[in-house]
Amino acid sequence: MSHGYTAVDIGTAGIPMAEDTTPEMNLADSGHIECPYKAYASLHEAGGVGRDPNIGTIVAGYDTLAALAKNTGVYSSAITEDDRGPRHMGINSEPVQDDVEEILSNAHPIVNALFTADPPEHTRHRKLISKALSPRSVRALEPQIREITTELIDAFIDRGSVDLIPEFAVPLPVTVIADILGVDRADIWTFKHWGDLMISGNIDLLSHERRREVAHAVVELHDYFVPRIEDRRREPTDDLLSIMVNTEVDGEPPLTTEELLPIIDQILLAGHETTTNLIGNAVLVLLNDDALMNRLRSNPGDIPAMVEEALRWDPPIQCTYRRATQDDRIEGVEVKAGEMVIPMWAGANWDPEVFPNPEQFDIDRPTTKPHMGFGFGPHFCAGAELARLEAKIAFEELLGRLGDIKLDESESDLSHLPSFASHGYQKIGLSFTRID
Repeated sequence: MSHGYTAVDIGTAGIPMAEDTTPEMNLADSGHIECPYKAYASLHEAGGVGRDPNIGTIVAGYDTLAALAKNTGVYSSAITEDDRGPRHMGINSEPVQDDVEEILSNAHPIVNALFTADPPEHTRHRKLISKALSPRSVRALEPQIREITTELIDAFIDRGSVDLIPEFAVPLPVTVIADILGVDRADIWTFKHWGDLMISGNIDLLSHERRREVAHAVVELHDYFVPRIEDRRREPTDDLLSIMVNTEVDGEPPLTTEELLPIIDQILLAGHETTTNLIGNAVLVLLNDDALMNRLRSNPGDIPAMVEEALRWDPPIQCTYRRATQDDRIEGVEVKAGEMVIPMWAGANWDPEVFPNPEQFDIDRPTTKPHMGFGFGPHFCAGAELARLEAKIAFEELLGRLGDIKLDESESDLSHLPSFASHGYQKIGLSFTRID
């Protein structure tokens, strides 16, 4: 299976060259958002490094990106040179407007933490999250995740149809994250609303009005969690939030509220968007490959391999961002201090030197190097095992309970979300029969 084209269709003709022969791309172009993989293939033919004049240098070569991800001294995750921590104001270069600053002035103070921090601060934060989301802790969540999955399917199975994203792919990970953070289920959709806005604030180019919306979400989310953090300090419970609030790492004091709030933001952001789009993207693969769907029904033990190939082939997060702390060159391409660098994880997943015939979806693909669907290096996604488990259970239950699954084209919109960093479908309507 391929993204609507075959290997012979892929060439560098679609990407103009800058005067220095570096390929140029417009990541925000609607055509790129709909099918970025053709551009990634062209990047690889041209050396694996390109440039978006509006954003920065794009790195898609697997080995080059792996080295960059480890070089936190030169390529910092603190992409804003601001001691106020992550601001969620998009990747725009223009300053934040005064009226937006006024809204943000009501937010609780925060610092760079976890995803937006570099060692040694990042190391301390990562150790805490690794304890809270250890493989053992994640495995212990399986009964809870399966119960949530079952309840969601129960709600639509007798109808014979489902609007997959809002009825299943969104509420599954949002409910899981809300439960483990101790959020009341009555607040889940408010939680989701805040998360959507803040995701946009971390990965997209934002209009003035969108910045205002995101700023309000930042204030509201922090107002929601500050009293809950204080409650967990006074009266610890067994939820993830309490563990984060009270755990000491290497004999150091527990994290401050200023450190905890951005980490909570990031758990919310990464914890639901990734799994939602992973489920949707993988469902589309199966709808176009009856043999694979039948194989997974007969051999559910192959579902994890399918999930891994989906993370390689059409990952829900295409890229993140780094900031150059000094002048450098990447494969001969000049990068100036302060400029944005874009680790294009999805592009690395299509590097033919590492993944031969990358346009083919193959769950039996022999691999010597891991895909970068969850990033790479010190900032490898801390919630990767949770997302894998959620996707595994989701497909076990969907394929085990729903038969003859078909795309309902009249109830679908297979255009992609308007983001070049987060990759998922707008609307997936399905029809099916009930398996008893």
